[in-house]
Amino acid sequence: MDIPSCFGLYCECMGITCKQKKQMKKITLLLLTLAVCSCQSQEEIEFRVNSLPNFNYILSQTQISENTVIYFASDEIIENLKNNGISNPTISKDTTFLKSISKTGELNGDQFPLTVEVLESSNKSLNKGMRMYGNYVKGITKIDSISNSYMTEESKKGLLTSMEAMMNQIKYPDKKIKIGEGFEQKNPFSMPIADVTIEMEINSIYTLKSVKNGIGYFDLDQVYSIKSATKDYEMELDGTGKGQIHYDIEKQFFTKFYLEMEMNLKTELEVFSIELQTKSITDQTTEIRKASR
Repeated sequence: MDIPSCFGLYCECMGITCKQKKQMKKITLLLLTLAVCSCQSQEEIEFRVNSLPNFNYILSQTQISENTVIYFASDEIIENLKNNGISNPTISKDTTFLKSISKTGELNGDQFPLTVEVLESSNKSLNKGMRMYGNYVKGITKIDSISNSYMTEESKKGLLTSMEAMMNQIKYPDKKIKIGEGFEQKNPFSMPIADVTIEMEINSIYTLKSVKNGIGYFDLDQVYSIKSATKDYEMELDGTGKGQIHYDIEKQFFTKFYLEMEMNLKTELEVFSIELQTKSITDQTTEIRKASR
């Protein structure tokens, strides 16, 4: 029996008049239509990642890492390392944190001003109170100046270049995404080790798992691989990452980024080999507030 038939039988049992039945049928059909629309809206989101004018973005990030270096060499070399205070394996653990606020201003044409202030940091280069000034132009962040009394002009210039490059490194697609679907990205990444810089590629797969209360919940899977390394050393790398991302549909920005990563790097040198095992957890949240006038 279909829904209208069930509805009619219910009305007869309740002694409802024909006119009342028609009115209730209209109300029921309206409610059903709204329910269907509501369900459909939860099955697909409009995905685009942008900073918006007249907002404050309060970022809090904690990163926990553990690095293990294992040396493979003759007993003589291992003993020499030991005599120089280098244990085998060498294990180091570190926890870093950063809290900042990014303030965007009024839209003027295709751009709006941007100010980033460091509130707390374990990084000496990003000391508390440091500010960066710039503009957000057509989806690209441009940093014009840095205010930091502890830094030289040369240091400010280097930091400005690196921060601007980092902010613009990842470009997300603008697209509609249904639950179960997603997108894939490949991004370059440089990892310096001693006097060698390893050029890597991070392959990231984002999958929309659910939508609730205006938030899109994504799973993130990553694979790391070497693009290029020095000709003098033979290197092997494998690594993976798994995490979750929360995306605010209305404000077009991530409110949570969580990633657990593991990576192994093996390097063959002339007289010994090194294996670097890295594990890290990155936990980042962003509180987004409308700027007060």
